[in-house]
Amino acid sequence: MISCLFLNIEEREGWHLKLNAALKMPKTQRKQERWMIFFSMSFLVVYIGIFNYFPILYSFIGSFFNWKPIKGVFKFAGFDNFIWMFKEPLFWKSMGNTLIFALVACFLYVFLGLIFATMIYSVPRFQGFFRTTYFLPVITSGVAVSLLWKYAFYNTNNGVFNVILEFFGLNPQMWLLDEKQVIGCIIAMTVWKEIGYAIIIFVAGLNEIPGELFEAATIDGANRIQSFKSIIVPMIKPTTLLVAVTGMINFLQVFNQVMLMTSTAGKSPGGPGTSSYTAMLLIYEKGFKDFNFGRASAIGYALVLVILIFTVIQFRLNKSEG
Repeated sequence: MISCLFLNIEEREGWHLKLNAALKMPKTQRKQERWMIFFSMSFLVVYIGIFNYFPILYSFIGSFFNWKPIKGVFKFAGFDNFIWMFKEPLFWKSMGNTLIFALVACFLYVFLGLIFATMIYSVPRFQGFFRTTYFLPVITSGVAVSLLWKYAFYNTNNGVFNVILEFFGLNPQMWLLDEKQVIGCIIAMTVWKEIGYAIIIFVAGLNEIPGELFEAATIDGANRIQSFKSIIVPMIKPTTLLVAVTGMINFLQVFNQVMLMTSTAGKSPGGPGTSSYTAMLLIYEKGFKDFNFGRASAIGYALVLVILIFTVIQFRLNKSEG
């Protein structure tokens, strides 16, 4: 006890010495440090302002203009871009496809991610191996994965899935060429690629649950399913919210896989027809094909509003359950 007291006294004396040394620092040196801090913070603020906030503000202002940079047009148009957007059938089609994609993908992402994470958590000796294995697709190029699934798995002639179906005597499917199947096919590929991130987060959350809870449940005679419902699900709610929110934000901005997997020679992406057309694809079409940045910005902010609504709903649901 006395040694601890002396240790605390020595620590306090050490801090006093450091403080006195700082106070005795020459004014010139203190002034240089202040200027260095001021310069560093100013550089950071300017950098964030130029590359983050300025584009956001400029695109928001541009959504109220007839903005066509290729033709040098930047003329105030009021709410014309938003009025066009609400009257455009393709906007509603793309937004509907985006919502369906995001809701289904997010549900599978969270549900399967928690199931797989629980299975990995039950085998502590191999956690590292399984986490690495499931996380590999996440860090793999999205372009490579999309093209691999398109030409190797969903190929209508000799793709892996059709070969398996034919082996069991079932009819081959059109997959990406079928209006009713294309969204589901892209969802399957996306969840397969991204689920590793959810698994890593869930495993980290599961490792934070006290082991005594599982021991007590075992003593009370609870099986694994009962432990999952009564311990894991309630204790993992904050982690589930994090995974759900980040997943929903990511899936509402789906673009690369739709662009790569549905584009064919002589046909625009988003097919067949407009069955897989998404909001991000419409933004791309208006911004970089029609070069109408005003309409593209209006659609972009409509998508931002949808993302904000879903994020608020998820936080409110979590708060009410809590």
